[in-house]
Amino acid sequence: MDNIGYYNGTFAPMEQLMIPALDRGVYFGDGVYEALRVERHRFFALREHLARFRASLEFLRIPFAMTDDALTAILQEAANRVDSDSQQLYFQVTRGTATRTHSFPEGAEPNLMILSRAVPLADLAEYRRVAVLPDTRWGHCNIKSLNLIPGVLAAQIAKERGCSEAVFHRDGIVSECSSSNLLLLKDGTLRTAPADERILPGVTRGHFLMLAQRLNIPVDETAFTLDEMMHADELMITSTSAHGLPVGFVDDKPVCGRDQTLLRRLQMAYREFFWESVRVD
Repeated sequence: MDNIGYYNGTFAPMEQLMIPALDRGVYFGDGVYEALRVERHRFFALREHLARFRASLEFLRIPFAMTDDALTAILQEAANRVDSDSQQLYFQVTRGTATRTHSFPEGAEPNLMILSRAVPLADLAEYRRVAVLPDTRWGHCNIKSLNLIPGVLAAQIAKERGCSEAVFHRDGIVSECSSSNLLLLKDGTLRTAPADERILPGVTRGHFLMLAQRLNIPVDETAFTLDEMMHADELMITSTSAHGLPVGFVDDKPVCGRDQTLLRRLQMAYREFFWESVRVD
């Protein structure tokens, strides 16, 4: 099959999967999630995703008792049920099922849901267009919670402008995108916003920083302005699904294209790292 869903022990095609209306993820978005890349039925960067997942659970005080090994076994079974070699797997844990009340319900057990479907790898050659929008999200963007309405609205506005992503800023300081991080190349240095509460510390972002250091490319984790973004040599959107997509337009203004050699060097280093990580011996 080309997709699979899972909820608390039950597997079914995604469009047939049933969840209770009283799941707190339905009416509060009270939960956390992660998204994984699966190639040849092998997970990419699973350890890093699970570490961030546990940190988000701890911050939201969701007592998910399942061990990483047990969770990995269920994730693997879900991935194995999808025929495609290239998948995007999403999983979330909510606080549980209970009558609606804002405070934590007593005795509720967390719910686990998994969705996986066939998704090909992104084309790294095509330059993308992004829209600039004010960042109106909450003060803990480093937590991967289910509350994504500001990102949803930003993505829709970007789509209406003919863009594939939205770049957030706070008073002219760039934070990240609606569902990805933003990396900047300028004068041979790779730059990105610091990993504080204003951005999600993306797994792919971290990999690009690591690879840059391996390639002796200077790295600068300091905030940058919209003006600095507009004058970057290159910009990259990075995420589990995007890997490292180049940006060629900010709204209607052409940008970048001034250091394609370094851009391609980083992109190819990432793809090599990716394929080596999912290689079947």
